[in-house]
Amino acid sequence: MLNEMREGRLTQTSIEAFKKLSRPLTFEDSLDATELFPTRQEVDRANTDRLGRLQGELFTFPARDGGSIQDKGQRDRLLSNCLAPETITLKKGAQVMLIKNIDEQLVNGSLGRVIGFMDERQFDSYNNNNIETAFSQSPGGTVQNDSGDSAPIDARQMMQGITTSRKWPLIRFPVADGTWRDLLCEPETWKIELPNGEVQASRSQIPLILAWALSIHKAQGQTLDRVKVDLGRVFEKGQAYVALSRATRMDGLCVQRFDARKVQAHDKVRAFYTKLARVELQEKNSDRMKKISQPVVRKAQGYEANFVNGDFDDDVTFAEGNEVWDESGVDLHT
Repeated sequence: MLNEMREGRLTQTSIEAFKKLSRPLTFEDSLDATELFPTRQEVDRANTDRLGRLQGELFTFPARDGGSIQDKGQRDRLLSNCLAPETITLKKGAQVMLIKNIDEQLVNGSLGRVIGFMDERQFDSYNNNNIETAFSQSPGGTVQNDSGDSAPIDARQMMQGITTSRKWPLIRFPVADGTWRDLLCEPETWKIELPNGEVQASRSQIPLILAWALSIHKAQGQTLDRVKVDLGRVFEKGQAYVALSRATRMDGLCVQRFDARKVQAHDKVRAFYTKLARVELQEKNSDRMKKISQPVVRKAQGYEANFVNGDFDDDVTFAEGNEVWDESGVDLHT
């Protein structure tokens, strides 16, 4: 199905299968499917709306940027594609996505929910004193006092005294065996460096983004267990494929307002796959490909990513045997 979509040639069988995916998704862990949008403005509106529905205190986490480049404008341009945001604002109950690999269980793309905010000392006490149930069920990171009164007490009072250390978000992640893991998310570092090791730009930030909604651009390279896509919105050519291919399994994919007319492949993408197929066939039957001096484009994913990002290169060449074409189909050896 996805191969057909990628090449813009959906069969009626695949169309009917995609239409059947228009149904609500429910999960026992109460996390929502991440909805993918074509533009960042739509993502910001959706996430801001969901965050505003939550009660409790807002916690803002600004990034710390550095590097050898001192000009802020130039450094910001280098960091513009960094997944870590310049600022992130969270509340208890917010749905978030991990954007860095922590270990084999908690990886880039893992979904979780904020269950509180605490510093390292409080987190140690939280783990050691079995108070996670009281803490996670309380509003805004507060718990009921020992006498059973309804007046809440601050979580720090029940965790070995008052502390002024920086508080970080505590995230609960569901794991494959049906249990969960709690992770105190402290800052991680992203770097842009030269081959000689010089760090031109860096960003230190908690490895989280709000994840009720995500842009198709940011979703590239991610694998998501649960995805919701509304194809009734305006999508550029190729974006429908990129969005739907983020899902790791069919039962975690919801496709609303599926319209085969929205699933379009760019003419240059179709031409690419046609030529790619001929290249692969030629490689199987001949060793002449080794003699070609021009670079051969064989991987479709990078080509598609460039196209979706608006970075399509008209000078990309495609090779077959001893013949090399530009995008117009002209043999460059003639």
